[in-house]
Amino acid sequence: MPFDYSKSGLPANPKWHNAAGFCKAWLDQNMTMFGPERIESFMLHQPVAAAKLIMDNCPDYSEESITLALLGPAKGLFLENERGVAVMDQIFGARTVELLKYMAGTGSAAAAGDLPRDATRLFLVEGLSTMNDQLIGRARIDKHHQVRWNILEGLEKKFAAAKGQNPALDKIFAEALTKSRAALQALDDAAKNPSAKKGPNPPKM
Repeated sequence: MPFDYSKSGLPANPKWHNAAGFCKAWLDQNMTMFGPERIESFMLHQPVAAAKLIMDNCPDYSEESITLALLGPAKGLFLENERGVAVMDQIFGARTVELLKYMAGTGSAAAAGDLPRDATRLFLVEGLSTMNDQLIGRARIDKHHQVRWNILEGLEKKFAAAKGQNPALDKIFAEALTKSRAALQALDDAAKNPSAKKGPNPPKM
């Protein structure tokens, strides 16, 4: 079943509907190996879930932060050239462009305002999506294991500098960091001592 914004549980909002549509189109083009069901699952458990986390935990959320959360991996397309920036400005508004540029490190510090607040919230919810998808509950070590450790350490470092502004989101994020580290460490421990996973030897007859 294809993704349907009207059944996402999010409020009716043309910008958010369009943002989710761009994300879905990006996935359809770049993640064809997933198939429709997994793409729908991704939409619901990543961009839609990220948007809801901001809305549920930050009463003063901005429309632009929800827009960028719903754009997910598609948002980078709009910064590839000036035409992309112009399209984003026309569809989503100038402040959405400013927020995306600020997150990319190319925005104007003079025009920051609430942009740092929104950028921090997007870091938190996108980091949660990454941890839930890539780190928490890992069942085995694969060729990307060290990359996962690097991702976790990067999230921990950035969180140390970002926490304090959004207590509710901070709590959820900190718990996810703990679960992520425990999951990866458990895999390392099992690899170092494979016999620890086996039960006691049966008695000899």
